Amino acid sequence: MNFFKDYRKRLVWFGILLVAIVLSQTPMALLGLLVQTEIPSIWSGIIISLVSILVLAIFLYGAHKSKLLVIKKKLFSINDLPRIALSYLAIFVGNLIGGIMLQLLNQTTTSNQQILNNLFSESSLIAMFFLVVLIAPICEEIICRGIIPTKLFQGYEKLGYVIGWFLFLLAHVPSNLPSFLIYGWMSAVLTWTAYRTRRLELSILVHMVLNSISFILLALVTILLKNVGI
Repeated sequence: MNFFKDYRKRLVWFGILLVAIVLSQTPMALLGLLVQTEIPSIWSGIIISLVSILVLAIFLYGAHKSKLLVIKKKLFSINDLPRIALSYLAIFVGNLIGGIMLQLLNQTTTSNQQILNNLFSESSLIAMFFLVVLIAPICEEIICRGIIPTKLFQGYEKLGYVIGWFLFLLAHVPSNLPSFLIYGWMSAVLTWTAYRTRRLELSILVHMVLNSISFILLALVTILLKNVGI
């Protein structure tokens, strides 16, 4: 097969992919360890922030050097707003339908979201901000919508986008049909955004907007629970 013609180059990118996956999970894994050691949240927040900044710097530098992401002064324009809004709306509708299906199963949220909820209640908001709003959108999009389709599967990008879609789905550990729908549809919309525009920054921004809204809502709930006692 022609796919294996450039196998050396693909092997290099496969190695980069594995390193990227490990790096992207490092801040979350470290936060889990810090929570278990019961270190004061202010210190865990500082540590996670510094580690996250380092990871983000590596990802953004690597993406820029490999031309996965062209970092310039003006990444977005007013003309991008309709596409961003439409992509967000599509994901929101998928989440809404998935949420209704979860209610029918007498569940309030997905297992992946429950893990995040637990971390929110036990960690500092600054640490969760870096993980949810910055690390997840930037690292996951560079891996699933950047490295896999355009580098590892260069020349076979359509297949690469499908594999990237599937890896994103697996990373969110769907445990039932509703969670499969929620994360599968979210991944599909983000994949379509990156594929149609060939602009990785757009799928990153959509992902970031989605996670930012979730972060704000969870932060408000956490603050109310801790300080008001409701």
